[in-house]
Amino acid sequence: MLKKLVTAALLSLPLLLSTGCDDPFTVSSKDLKPGGVYVTYVQPQDCSGCDALDRGDLIQEVDGTPVLTTDELLAKNLTDGQPHKIKYFDKSADNEVKEIEITATPNNSMAPIKDAPPFWTVGAEELDRAPSWARRRLFGHASPQLLLVNSDGGFVNGRDLYGKKVLMVMFDWAAASDRQNGALSMQVLQKAQADLKNGGVEIVFAQIAHPQQREIAPMNDTDLRQFFKDNQVGEAEGGPLPPPPLYRMPNKTEDNPTRVLGLEGAFTYYEAIGEAPNVFVLDEHGIIRWHSAGTTPDPTGEIPVDMVYTINEAVLFARDSL
Repeated sequence: MLKKLVTAALLSLPLLLSTGCDDPFTVSSKDLKPGGVYVTYVQPQDCSGCDALDRGDLIQEVDGTPVLTTDELLAKNLTDGQPHKIKYFDKSADNEVKEIEITATPNNSMAPIKDAPPFWTVGAEELDRAPSWARRRLFGHASPQLLLVNSDGGFVNGRDLYGKKVLMVMFDWAAASDRQNGALSMQVLQKAQADLKNGGVEIVFAQIAHPQQREIAPMNDTDLRQFFKDNQVGEAEGGPLPPPPLYRMPNKTEDNPTRVLGLEGAFTYYEAIGEAPNVFVLDEHGIIRWHSAGTTPDPTGEIPVDMVYTINEAVLFARDSL
């Protein structure tokens, strides 16, 4: 069904040239080849011995038992206050195999998350499912700090994304190409919304001021609703369809630092976004399994509009690969 989603977007908007992104790719397949569980971020508080681990290390065994996924790691109950032996490949030592002993208790300093683990992780094989062009700066990170405002009321921060499967699109409206790519993305999300919901995937469609664009005031709620009204899927393509959940940046009154929360210290999404739009797919453990920036052409030529191919691939990944 999703391969058909591109039709509406192709009919309603003209073709734009694809543009690349100069952001370096981050975690490579070579980095993940040893397998095991990839460490994305370590929180050494409430854990003796955890400071030996670092981002990029690959945990192979816990108490002599191999682990391949975060669920398998969590099942070892590492925060029970008892000592546990961890065997891992140390990235900083050319993947030398090391063994440490840790003793951890639940971290409850990250409200609203209860009993947070001492480190965020993802299975190496799971992380390696993303194509190389969807491994931008935030790929393989735990959800950084963020604060978004829903046009229907309420806030979402980086920690609120934990415990959910999420497809998040950050688009801009500073240039005509930005608005067009935002509209194309929104139309595909409208048509994919039911499939994603059935797969337990939530959508966040947010207008974000990207750093390399010319200065223009961010959208307010009225702007967001008008953008949807002007660019939604038309009747000829199967509309009207419900809008995806619409979000925007907080204004000066709403931008309270105590609301800006994430899973990785003071690190924010905005520090690492590249050319608009930025597309993220997060798993239920808060790990960014997909980060693309700008547009990517279809190598087969089947989908001629680069933005449509980009968002369509992200939708398929979110539905089928988490």
